[in-house]
Amino acid sequence: MSYPEHVMERHSKFDWFYIRWCSILTVRLVKAWLRIARTPTYSVRLNNLQSTHPIVIAANHQSLMDAPTMYASLSFMNLYRLSPTKFMSWHKYYNNPKFKFWMYSTGCYPSHGPGLTGTEAAVEYAKRGYVSFIFPEGKRTKPADRQPAYSGISKTLAQLPDARLILVHIDWEPRTKLLSRPEVSVTFADAPDELDRSNPDAIMDAIYALQGTVSA
Repeated sequence: MSYPEHVMERHSKFDWFYIRWCSILTVRLVKAWLRIARTPTYSVRLNNLQSTHPIVIAANHQSLMDAPTMYASLSFMNLYRLSPTKFMSWHKYYNNPKFKFWMYSTGCYPSHGPGLTGTEAAVEYAKRGYVSFIFPEGKRTKPADRQPAYSGISKTLAQLPDARLILVHIDWEPRTKLLSRPEVSVTFADAPDELDRSNPDAIMDAIYALQGTVSA
């Protein structure tokens, strides 16, 4: 079914503001939870987030809470500047009726299926002014169980040659006691200029190289 252009324009504006503020609210709630349940340490090495270039974020993936926890490391102003963000998510989670409304409200879209999905969606959303967020490994992965990265991140960047690539590393310390507050560390950094963006494994190597660079 095709919709008139003015209807689509209204939908796009609604989507932009709805996802921006739902995401910001979610992140602020997660930030409050982290102060109680975890010991967060953050390192955010980003400048001039008001850039007019498209922004693509690539990160490792350990937990379902990764995305809001990563964004909880940002100041409110940087959080606002990196909003709204569209997150590529596993289609089976996204299309589950139990999760779909919450996932849409926080900026998720499916990795596969009909309509605007996967790499095509990552590129299109970046062109529309959203931040495009991808987990190149495609699934939750512990550091000791690293898998080859999927090509989607490099295909996205190839179609956005002027995009700013931001790398994020997150690490969840295992909980050993019921009432303990294990550490969660998050590092944001711009991708190095010499990074081979056509090599998804090189991108993941650069992400994992950020591990241990957080200062409390």
